[in-house]
Amino acid sequence: TKGSGNSYKYKTGASVTAPKYDEVCSSGYTAWDGSAEITATTGQKILVVEVDSANKAKAAGTATVASKA
Repeated sequence: TKGSGNSYKYKTGASVTAPKYDEVCSSGYTAWDGSAEITATTGQKILVVEVDSANKAKAAGTATVASKA
């Protein structure tokens, strides 16, 4: 569960690197509501970051994309 006032951002690519705690995550990320489908290519990596109101990373996770289509 994300923290009060926090939001999610993500990015995909052949290689993604998780940010450090409190690192600003503004460039290269896409806002995500936590439930909408994300368009990505199977085999690529996805990084989801929980950020606070100042876009500072509070939590992050990565996975390999397995798209539905």
